[in-house]
Amino acid sequence: MMEEPVKLMKKKDQINDIQAKIDVDHQLAKRLQAQKQEELSDAEKATLFQQLLEKRKKHFSAKRAEEKRNKPPTKAQQRQIMCTYLKNMEGYKLKDLKSKGFDSIQEMFDRAFKRVNTFEDFRTELVEGKEKRAGE
Repeated sequence: MMEEPVKLMKKKDQINDIQAKIDVDHQLAKRLQAQKQEELSDAEKATLFQQLLEKRKKHFSAKRAEEKRNKPPTKAQQRQIMCTYLKNMEGYKLKDLKSKGFDSIQEMFDRAFKRVNTFEDFRTELVEGKEKRAGE
């Protein structure tokens, strides 16, 4: 009967040894996993940082392009636009416009543009006149 407690003690020692090995393996696995996650997070950090830099670069280049598009035209550009309008819409010749200054071209442009914006079609008056006569 003495043998039984000794066997039980040996089994308990074996179980304890196995449990200790399991615990050591578990701790080793945890350490390896933590190292792997740190390496992975460094790699992820690097890719995220690169993506951030690219997005920032695109954002600021788009902002610069938008500012460039929204910048008001210079006097020379305004003069060119007005000359083109007068040449195409009012029938002026380029040699007539070349000799004139910015202010005189702007006055001519304003008069022509005002005439276009206040234009009233003569046909509406005729139609209204016919309706009045038809109503009588």
